[in-house]
Amino acid sequence: MESCYRIDNLKGVHLTRHKHILTSVVSLTALAAHYTTVLMAQEKEKAFWTESEVTALVDYLHEHRSECAKGGNFKMVTFNGAARDIAPKKTQGPQKTGKMCQTKWTSVSC
Repeated sequence: MESCYRIDNLKGVHLTRHKHILTSVVSLTALAAHYTTVLMAQEKEKAFWTESEVTALVDYLHEHRSECAKGGNFKMVTFNGAARDIAPKKTQGPQKTGKMCQTKWTSVSC
């Protein structure tokens, strides 16, 4: 009888431990979701494009036109390369990213 009693006690301990782990996981998930929401709500610094930067972007994409995917769109790796190429020409605003280059290309190519 005594050994059965110990096993039952251990099951209770394991169950309590599982509840604590589950509670911790739920809390961490909620915290991560909140942090993600805060990050997404922050306003990002807007790109400022000079005429020389736009010209450099168009020239870079023209030189790398063979990297165009189906449908005539460039892959992000090409836009990242354009951002690196444009970096020395920056006069104001944040450093250009591949995403900024993609957005600018979409606006000037239409």
